[in-house]
Amino acid sequence: MLANKEVNKIRTMYYEQNYTATEIARIMKISRQTVYKYLKFVDFSDDITQKKTKSPVEQYKEDILKFLNYDRLHHHKQRHTGTKVYQRLKELYPDYNISKYATIRYFSRVKKEFYYKHNGYLPLDHRPGEAQVDLGDCAFFEKGEKVYGKYLVLTFAHSNASYVQLVRHKNAESIVEAIKHIFEYLNGVPHTIWFDNDSALVKVTNLDNGNISRTLSDTFYRFKLHYEFKEVFMNPERGYEKGTVEQAVRFMRRNLLVPLPQFDDFEEFNKELLKKSSNLLKREHYVLKQPIVDLHFEDINELNQLPPTSFVCTSVSSRKLDNYGRLTTENRHYYYLDPALAYERVQVKYLPNELEIYYEEGTHIMTIPRISGKPGLRYINWSPYIRLLADKPAAMYNFSFLDLFEGNDAIIEKITKLEATKLQTFLYSFANMIDNIGIDEAVKKVNTLV
Repeated sequence: MLANKEVNKIRTMYYEQNYTATEIARIMKISRQTVYKYLKFVDFSDDITQKKTKSPVEQYKEDILKFLNYDRLHHHKQRHTGTKVYQRLKELYPDYNISKYATIRYFSRVKKEFYYKHNGYLPLDHRPGEAQVDLGDCAFFEKGEKVYGKYLVLTFAHSNASYVQLVRHKNAESIVEAIKHIFEYLNGVPHTIWFDNDSALVKVTNLDNGNISRTLSDTFYRFKLHYEFKEVFMNPERGYEKGTVEQAVRFMRRNLLVPLPQFDDFEEFNKELLKKSSNLLKREHYVLKQPIVDLHFEDINELNQLPPTSFVCTSVSSRKLDNYGRLTTENRHYYYLDPALAYERVQVKYLPNELEIYYEEGTHIMTIPRISGKPGLRYINWSPYIRLLADKPAAMYNFSFLDLFEGNDAIIEKITKLEATKLQTFLYSFANMIDNIGIDEAVKKVNTLV
């Protein structure tokens, strides 16, 4: 698999610089078949890598669990190792022909799930068809709850036609998903799109010679390859380059986001916003004194065709969890997943509003909300950590558990006065309640347990 940069070079040389496939193959030192492969490539979406089959050791899981149950009753220095499990399975099943490595690898995972307590820790002159994109801050009520998010505006500078979409989080997946929805509504793709130097899309480095180096994020790079538009990034100190889109950001906020929107279905409301954006095209262009909708027809006629497949707005990376079972992302957000996953290497699938966590071979573990905001923010998957706390109650005052009940001094006092056995029972019951009804509802109903 070639890097995104090399794929882009192949497609640029062929479609824009008129090199033949043979010439490209010679210049880039690759085969012609590889060149043709990436010229025909239409879907640049990213997804979790799945192994074709489960571990062959899984059929012996019941035996392994019996070994582990036995180990729990005995000294930790006399427990089964991966090698010992391999030897015992060969003794029990003469036809056992699975490799020692596969057996040890599978045993290691099952043991972590079973023995998580051992390692657990608590936690501008613009042509028709050319567009500009920018983000603004906004608030809205989703299912009665006030949410502080962003809104994305794509505007055509030639006509001043603009389209808006709400985004919950400022990340590459959310941004490209909003742009994709606008592409699909227009049934076409602007040939050129201007962007601000948003850190979610591009990393900007100031070089010693005064020049600027830009590195596109993986998600945005694949998105641009998928839809085949030319991206242009504005110069940081030239505000006039984005004057058109900044005016559009203010205009769309005043006309479509005041008063604060209220809705229950996020996706449906975004569809309504696209229709409302179209209704605003009936106004007159402030300079040309023509209906914007007439000028916008010139934009529409210059759009490129949509690709045959829709881009899946995700990205995937491999991460190793720390001794808390904690995932740390590149932007220094912390996700406490499960102490049973301590030191596990996982695949993380980044969606606009969620993270999907998978074992390294592709088995799904959990789906959690995605954090947005400044570095240092954290998410805790509470129930497994509370179960661990039940076995280590002395850690309660050094763990943020009691912060869940901030403002409810009566509940905090009741919990802290529970004697050891009752405290353990309460913690297990509260963890089960979280699994059943979620953390927010469990906090509201905690008084039924104490």
